[in-house]
Amino acid sequence: MMKTHHLTLILLLVSVFALATGCAGESEPTPESSAVITTETVVTTETTEAPVETTVPEIQGEPELVWSHEHGHPISSVATSGETVAVGEFKVTYIHHLSDGSLMDVLIHEHDVEDMEFSTDGRLLGAGQGYYGVLLTDLTDDAEPQTVGSGHNSRLAFSPDGLHIATGNRDGVVWIWELDGLTQTATLENPDVASNTVTQRWLLAIDYHPAGELLAATHTDGTIYIWDIANQEVVQSLQYGADVTANNTFRFSPDGNGMACAVTESGEQLIRLMAVDGGDAIRDMVVPERVMDLNFSPDGSLLAVASREATTIWDVASGELISTLDQTITPPDNTPKALTFTPDGGHLAVGLWDGTIELWRLPGAEPIAPPPIDMRTPPPLPGDVLFDTGSAELKQEAFVELEALAEELYANFTKATITFVGHTDSRGDAQSNLQLSIDRAQAIKDWFQDWADAKGASGWVLLVDGKGDTELKVPDVDIEGNFLDDAGALNRRVEIEIDTDE
Repeated sequence: MMKTHHLTLILLLVSVFALATGCAGESEPTPESSAVITTETVVTTETTEAPVETTVPEIQGEPELVWSHEHGHPISSVATSGETVAVGEFKVTYIHHLSDGSLMDVLIHEHDVEDMEFSTDGRLLGAGQGYYGVLLTDLTDDAEPQTVGSGHNSRLAFSPDGLHIATGNRDGVVWIWELDGLTQTATLENPDVASNTVTQRWLLAIDYHPAGELLAATHTDGTIYIWDIANQEVVQSLQYGADVTANNTFRFSPDGNGMACAVTESGEQLIRLMAVDGGDAIRDMVVPERVMDLNFSPDGSLLAVASREATTIWDVASGELISTLDQTITPPDNTPKALTFTPDGGHLAVGLWDGTIELWRLPGAEPIAPPPIDMRTPPPLPGDVLFDTGSAELKQEAFVELEALAEELYANFTKATITFVGHTDSRGDAQSNLQLSIDRAQAIKDWFQDWADAKGASGWVLLVDGKGDTELKVPDVDIEGNFLDDAGALNRRVEIEIDTDE
């Protein structure tokens, strides 16, 4: 009885695509106010979760750029989970592997992505879509995404226990939903916010306290309200006076004892570290102007800040500047827009306004391991590495890669039926794509046949198949019909299927 396996091999593909500039969206108001902390009722919380083990590198030296990749539109948000990083821009989300930046998946949205976050278990990816609610995509199955709320319900945060999601809209109201069934369980509505003008009510960001009992809501009037979720009441309010076009200018520290907020005071842009219990200021750090995003490292020892002209990393305990990333920033074209640490704490993902996503390794951090390759089920051979556009003639540089693959195949399978299956992207007519996919598979089969004959690999039976554009790995056209170069490259591939007697 023959047993079927699917064999593919990752080949490193580094490609840079043309930059498309421009951004659709609404500009938001920028009122000015001085930094004031108003303390109301204070709830002392304790983090009940077990501490997460993280690698905390010693910052001796400068962070190094591991990889970067350019997409077509300004990046609005960046989120990491496990070994992946998700990049939200325009009406598309790209998911890359953290180790080398290789593209893993593409999600097409009907509306612009304004905010994005993974659930605590990494199963769900939430994307805020302006007036059209929050879209929840289950990355573990092919189920249709679900929409949570509406009415510009575009800001979101998952609860630390993984049971709820908080969303916010331009009325300044925060809604809490159970993820199981998407039932609304609480409404956090502040009369002070409701009395503001419409543009002053808008929610810019939502952040859960690590214990899950408190929630911070940042508004465009320059106020951050900290809510006791169970009692649905405000327990602290902070006047930050920062540039309110930035989305994420407030974060709770991972240990739950502190919080960081971007404030404007006496003409200076500051990051103010404060105690959750009482709201007392601990220290101020003067940062480059116009903070766009800030984030703690998983262990809370570092704070990364994306500003209009620089990305900086700070020591939380001392308030000292540790590093400024070696980026060439020319505002506003490639201003750092969003950032987040990787779960291991040793890397920083930075999204720029020009559509570039970067991964930086902190000094002392271990490289992120690539996904393991099972010789029975690795990923496909990328067509752009093997062939020129529209061609079925193998590139000269492809021979070295094919030689290595053939050696590895023969070491694992001395007797097998190997089928090379070609695939194309969705451009062009179906018949031409089908023929190109067959021709490319045939070219690889011919090369392997020559190799097998020369090596005496008589146990192989080599076959050819082509699918054209009928089995796309990812969608490669956005909702408006624009072709996505990165997605198209992922679809242009040759898969290898192996039948053995094992």
